[in-house]
Amino acid sequence: MNSISQYFWSEYFWFPSGYTWKDLENAPGSKEYLPQTNDILWSIPLGILLLGIRYIFEQYLMTPLGYWCGVKRNKKTVPVTPNPVLESHFEKNGITSNNNLESVAKQTDMTVREVERWLRNRKAQSVTSDITKFRECGWHFTFYLGIFVYGLVVLWDKNWFWTTSFCWTGWPKLNVPREIYWYYMIELSFYWCLVFSMVTEHKRKDFNQMIIHHVATILLMSFSWATNFVRIGTLVLLTHDAADFPMAAAKMMKYSGHKKACEILLGVFIVVWILSRLVYYPFVALYSAIIEANQIVGSWFAHYVFIGLLLTLQILHLIWTYMIARIAYRSLVHDKLEDVRSDSEGDSD
Repeated sequence: MNSISQYFWSEYFWFPSGYTWKDLENAPGSKEYLPQTNDILWSIPLGILLLGIRYIFEQYLMTPLGYWCGVKRNKKTVPVTPNPVLESHFEKNGITSNNNLESVAKQTDMTVREVERWLRNRKAQSVTSDITKFRECGWHFTFYLGIFVYGLVVLWDKNWFWTTSFCWTGWPKLNVPREIYWYYMIELSFYWCLVFSMVTEHKRKDFNQMIIHHVATILLMSFSWATNFVRIGTLVLLTHDAADFPMAAAKMMKYSGHKKACEILLGVFIVVWILSRLVYYPFVALYSAIIEANQIVGSWFAHYVFIGLLLTLQILHLIWTYMIARIAYRSLVHDKLEDVRSDSEGDSD
């Protein structure tokens, strides 16, 4: 294990020639702070705290607000008796009627009609209600809006916000102010909160994909913190938060039945998405990470890995842009506003 740890933390990987981990050590009594890898651990208990705050926020604020805004109340569902055979059939085939129902009925000593009724009731239980989706989007809207405003405020007077070359000038001894420290930790703890909530909630069909997405985000943020790529990291975070809260607001309007408001917010989201994900991110943030970093500091293995992760994000942006364009097209041409997520148990952003 020691050899693996030494290989993982090898200075050959993490730093260009001439730099070591000592360059990221904080001098005693210094007013400037350099990020430490141990800081990342604080995001885990903070994520658990956010999970508790989210539960209280959704139950006691967003639920009554949702009903007040017009979200339909949940329809009563008939509980089903646990049955391993029927559960297995439901997971594979849903409620689709087929010739297998007779053989399934024989295995359970039930009639075909009773099997069909059990499957319908099981399907009703698996559908995520509008109020559940409304309060989840309400939590996302509140967090993303709050963290975007906070990020904009704390970055406004930072030189690297206006001139991105300062993201790399003087690296790795780049001071992390207290407000930037908390900006990063809160963002990182939020993604831990998402992971924890997915584990404790009803398991959806896209569970594996979303876990991979959240874990990858945590790894990217942790990686940028460990290498003190924090300045460029803040620009990436702000870029992504900009488009998230108008989309969450559009979903809230959809679930509460305010179609016109939903369409307006969807339009706002699309404009912000294009400007942030397809203009600012590739031509400012990504350009700085690839070109300016190489010109000022040079390139090394960890830098290549970081660039690869950022390019992966850009590929995802293009894929999601295609999906968003399809939704907008259906809304305009077919007058059918769809969500990025379905109304099935496979709901996913």
